[in-house]
Amino acid sequence: MVVGFFFVVISQFGARLAARHSVTWFLASGFVLVAAIRPDWLLPVARLMGISLVSNMVLAGLTMFLFVQMLAHYAESTRVQRQLGQVVSALAAQTFPDVPATSEGGRPRVLVVLPCYNESESLPALLPRLTALTRATPDWELDFCIVNDGSVDGTAGVLRRLAPRNHVTHHTNIGVSGALRTGFLLAQRLEVSYVVQCDADGQHPVESIPDLVRSARSGQTDLLIGSRFCDVATGGTDTLVSTTPLRWVGGRVVSMLLGMFGQQAQVTDPTSGFRVYSPRAVATLLRLMPDEYPEPESIALVALAGLRIGEVAVAMRPRTTGTSSLTGLKGFQFMTKVASALFGLRLRSLIRKEPSALVPTAEGVAPPMVSLTSREPASLPPAEEGRLGG
Repeated sequence: MVVGFFFVVISQFGARLAARHSVTWFLASGFVLVAAIRPDWLLPVARLMGISLVSNMVLAGLTMFLFVQMLAHYAESTRVQRQLGQVVSALAAQTFPDVPATSEGGRPRVLVVLPCYNESESLPALLPRLTALTRATPDWELDFCIVNDGSVDGTAGVLRRLAPRNHVTHHTNIGVSGALRTGFLLAQRLEVSYVVQCDADGQHPVESIPDLVRSARSGQTDLLIGSRFCDVATGGTDTLVSTTPLRWVGGRVVSMLLGMFGQQAQVTDPTSGFRVYSPRAVATLLRLMPDEYPEPESIALVALAGLRIGEVAVAMRPRTTGTSSLTGLKGFQFMTKVASALFGLRLRSLIRKEPSALVPTAEGVAPPMVSLTSREPASLPPAEEGRLGG
């Protein structure tokens, strides 16, 4: 019974419990496990605290009661934080300038979404490349939106000066997932054919975006990942120019964990933030957006929805300005959070199957619950009950 209880707790990582607190929950679960099986081990601690115990059963009961109260508190806190993030995204998406209802000459629309936090040093070099790209893609009507996620350096001033109509602002930091949600809400308003996610630090080769979109379109791929290591998997050589050995090892571990969701989810570069989303992938992730570090978990969610995943090789640049957000202890926390979220998602998917993201229509297939053209820009995702994603 005790083991079953902890499986239930783990299954809620990324759902009712934010996976970013998974280390705390593993420690608390271990404490409760000891209290339930060997409560006498805790007696010395109780005596040091000056607590007189009636029996071991009382200790175990009180510990379980406190644990359940913590669960309820964290679940409510997670729900409120998600709702606040949804409000921030919805309000920010409304501030992007309107565009004509139909594209010029019927060309497909592509929106490049760049989550951005404290990138004032990299933006002056990146923005001219993005602007030139919008003028050099005759096959697409391409636009870009930089989502300033509560930056505290000079990012806001740089964007006002160099990209006045190509950015939106979060007045508080809600993370990459929140910035991506803002871009997805904007994409549904603009009725785009594809959304491209790209980092704002200049590492991703934005000039490769047209080729990525063509690959996604020709392969009818719903999630196409630009991989730093795709050639390595087929016998090429990897110089690790754009990453570190530790991060490379972490990526391999995440790829192995994604194998729980099928072979196509086991991509070579699961943490890459350079990717293309179809309307069907956008629809799925708007309903089930992970809390943070969305790249690995979004692959699992798209795979569970029965959508097509692919990857192509890209050559990324090393970071020349700023610092990585995943170093030292943060790297360990990232791995713990991602592993917990993926295990929890897999347990929930075995208990409760998520309906496919595709439903039959006269034309073939279409997104079922959310589409890029069916919801108002200010509308918020549905309630958290029944949530699979984290």
